[in-house]
Amino acid sequence: MSEKLLRVYKPFDVNKVKEHILVYGDLSGQCGHCQNMDVKLETVSCPNCRTDFRYIAFRNVHHHMPKIININATRHDLTIVDYEDYSRTLGAKKAEDFFK
Repeated sequence: MSEKLLRVYKPFDVNKVKEHILVYGDLSGQCGHCQNMDVKLETVSCPNCRTDFRYIAFRNVHHHMPKIININATRHDLTIVDYEDYSRTLGAKKAEDFFK
């Protein structure tokens, strides 16, 4: 297989992404909408607030590369977002809103 994963930059509204993102750590995920912890990777929507997950970000991409490849092949409904970009943009948006 000669296909490899590449980052693609596309504009997103960070508030809309935050409403529908699953942030996955070492062992489990967290809902971006309600901050519910211990969400499983296979979950389609949050068990707490019922928000559907449209985006996923991994805190450590290098440790989860096999999972990312699997998600890319099987879950066409999810967009994989770079966690560092997401958190940096979210922090900038919070600072911008604070100074309004």
